[in-house]
Amino acid sequence: MATRFRSLWLSDVHLGTGACRATELLDFLDQVQAERIYLVGDIVDLERMKSRPRFPDAHMAVVSRLIALADRGTEVLFIPGNHDYEFRDLAGSDICGIPVLLEAVHETPAGDRWLVMHGDVLDGRIRKGTNLEKFGAAAYFLLTEADALINRFRRSLGQDYYSMSAGLKARLSGAREYVKRFETIAAAYAGERGYDGVVCGHIHKPGVRMIDGVLYANDGDWVEHGTALAETASGDLKLLGWRRDAVQIGDTVASELLAA
Repeated sequence: MATRFRSLWLSDVHLGTGACRATELLDFLDQVQAERIYLVGDIVDLERMKSRPRFPDAHMAVVSRLIALADRGTEVLFIPGNHDYEFRDLAGSDICGIPVLLEAVHETPAGDRWLVMHGDVLDGRIRKGTNLEKFGAAAYFLLTEADALINRFRRSLGQDYYSMSAGLKARLSGAREYVKRFETIAAAYAGERGYDGVVCGHIHKPGVRMIDGVLYANDGDWVEHGTALAETASGDLKLLGWRRDAVQIGDTVASELLAA
């Protein structure tokens, strides 16, 4: 039986790349239901597809599933990211019944207002005054493609997913500094605009924490981590992960942070 939530946030699926964990995402969507689903950018990797066109059946099945959910009454909202930015030209219209937005505002049962955005709009602020650059795009995609090959073999052995790219980034001080700076600037950006929190994607690093009185939440990705954020009917926020063919539901995080 599917676990029901009030809201669900998914991002950085990167359909159209070999690194996308489309089959696992389909299994995940079999086990969760939500009244509202935010697609928080980089759902389809149009940038990667320009140099290497590919769209396997499982990737098309993810698109079909999302359209079917919208058709059956789930409110599905699409906020394009930097890898599918061409869809931003369609903001204000819809794709197969799914509205396209540049950003959204989510209101919790308690009345808090969270800004929902992909997060690439902050790239200029993050690099300003630093020598931080993007985590080598070419090397990164080579790593994630290698992850895909290795994990097909691991799955055949019944082993859980392991991401070399995520492990490497966790060990690089520059990558850790970039993530911390992104989190801090994202929270400040939301606070400057009068929001109580921000939910984003972009950096492929799931997590939830309070930063200077603003809730920062990142739903992660479906390349390295296989994660999503979910809001319960009472307004609690949980980080979901996909492990060994089952949804792993993390401890309640939002209400505990807000009460701290």
